[in-house]
Amino acid sequence: MVSMISVAQEKIQIPAKGEVLKTLKEQHPRLISVERVKKIKQLIKEDKLAKQIWISNLESTEELLDKKPLIYDKPDGRRLLSVSRAALNRIRSLSLAYLILSEKRYAERAWQELEAVASFNDWNPSHFLDCAEMTHAVALGYDWLYNFWNANQRKILQDAILQKGLNPALEVYSKEVGWHKGNINWNQVCNGGISIGALAIAEHIPDVASKILCTAIESVLLPMKAYEPDGGGYEGPTYWDYGSLYNVLFLDALDNSLGTDFGLSSMEGFRRSGDFQIHLSATNLMCFNFSDSPLKAMSTAQHLWMGKKYNQPRYSGFRYMALKRGVEPNILDLLWFDDRFKDFDLNSMPLDKYFRVAEIVTMRDSWDKGKGFAIAMKGGSSTRVHSHMDLGSFILEYDGVRWFTDLGKDAQTYQRHINKAGRWDFYRTRAEGHNTLVINPEFRGSQKRTEDGIAEFIKFESRKESAIAVLDVSKSYYNDVSFKRTFTLTRGIEFRIADEIKCKEPSELFLFYHTEAEIELTKNNRQAILKQDGKSMVVNLVKPLEAQFKVLPAEPMPESPTLPFQEKNEGTRKLSINFIDTEAVNVEINLKVFN
Repeated sequence: MVSMISVAQEKIQIPAKGEVLKTLKEQHPRLISVERVKKIKQLIKEDKLAKQIWISNLESTEELLDKKPLIYDKPDGRRLLSVSRAALNRIRSLSLAYLILSEKRYAERAWQELEAVASFNDWNPSHFLDCAEMTHAVALGYDWLYNFWNANQRKILQDAILQKGLNPALEVYSKEVGWHKGNINWNQVCNGGISIGALAIAEHIPDVASKILCTAIESVLLPMKAYEPDGGGYEGPTYWDYGSLYNVLFLDALDNSLGTDFGLSSMEGFRRSGDFQIHLSATNLMCFNFSDSPLKAMSTAQHLWMGKKYNQPRYSGFRYMALKRGVEPNILDLLWFDDRFKDFDLNSMPLDKYFRVAEIVTMRDSWDKGKGFAIAMKGGSSTRVHSHMDLGSFILEYDGVRWFTDLGKDAQTYQRHINKAGRWDFYRTRAEGHNTLVINPEFRGSQKRTEDGIAEFIKFESRKESAIAVLDVSKSYYNDVSFKRTFTLTRGIEFRIADEIKCKEPSELFLFYHTEAEIELTKNNRQAILKQDGKSMVVNLVKPLEAQFKVLPAEPMPESPTLPFQEKNEGTRKLSINFIDTEAVNVEINLKVFN
């Protein structure tokens, strides 16, 4: 029997504990099929790109042969995560090399790594991501190389997976609060990694494996549902990558081991979420790095899996294009390789996209590499994990040059157990560190932004020659400010930002625009000429007539907290517009290519 749960019109099958393993494949490896291994062998012989990925991976794997096994190390006193990830990369690379080439030196070196991590006292369940990723690593090595191990080696790995991975997970599942009750990437990563461990050794611990899998299948509905309705990831593009990757690994392991994912992959929000990272990429693939995202190329192997699973040409086509452009590949690209849509034309996709709930809009002139405007605008909530007080902010590129930037994450916000700072003490998380409005900066050190602020798009139109989006940011302030921001792209010509600001009492206002370009102010400081990478952009202050630009450093305002250990923003400066004792003002700027 199975129970049925309705999630946004889909019927998800939550298996009964006694039946979840009924279709478990007896043979090993079961986390990867024999057919898939055969397919990879064929691909690296026949497909040029697949061969390049394989050669690159094999070169890295060869380097592992002379390295010493990993040791237990928490460099920041809290996380074992770097060790867990290194173990996963090493074990996966060595194991695949053995499966493809049948050379025992790879399996023997993999055993050194597996034996080392299996002997750790624990896999750091206090920071459960570490535990989940290590469980995944050991389970994969156990299963992929199962036929190489002797009975004693298998027993060592079985015991490690159970004692250091699955049992700590059961402790979490027994509680009313924890990552299993949340809808963020922790849920996907932890449920995914632990479930892979349970599937690997399920025949030896059927009761434990059944409980793990049934609980995980129901739990992971929470973050999968959070992608509704359009596939938007409110944790930003980097954490969409992390969470969705483990979600895909979970679904793939269920399907390989049990022949079903119990309908999880049918959830419409998750099905559509492959669009999020695609649209959050500029024309040179660099991400619109809102929230705690670093600035890097946005492309990931799970797009290939999603392209196959959902028969979506744009998913596989986007990843294939990125690999052809030189984005760093990994083993998962071989496991999920899909070249059916290698000639997919990105320009067949919509130029503009509105992700509701996540409240992000993107606009562009085209999908051609390094051509024209590419812009992203940020609403949403400041309460979501990894969010900043960046509501109303935007990022802009033209011809592959990033003219207005987001500074991304500050690594020290992940070390608050050491530095004892508050999240909003950091310049990069506060409103003043983004391209948006700051009001009365002395107010609570947070520029009058509420920590539970929200901003929603109230208008979005996409047309052939133009696009417009209106964002109401008023609810992110303390009930006495109205702030609406209208973004208008006239394709190939200009981008305009029109702000309507009303305060209940006279206030000091600042509008900031961060850039790495050199800035020259002209025409009574009402025009800024930006120069970068041999190109130029002009920013005009259209109204009000009495306003002027000023250039400021990208550093805390005098009223703000100053942390000596926070990251410096060298090379970045900001245009500023300042109003004193102002109750209402309309501000408009436009950005044009400088001729």
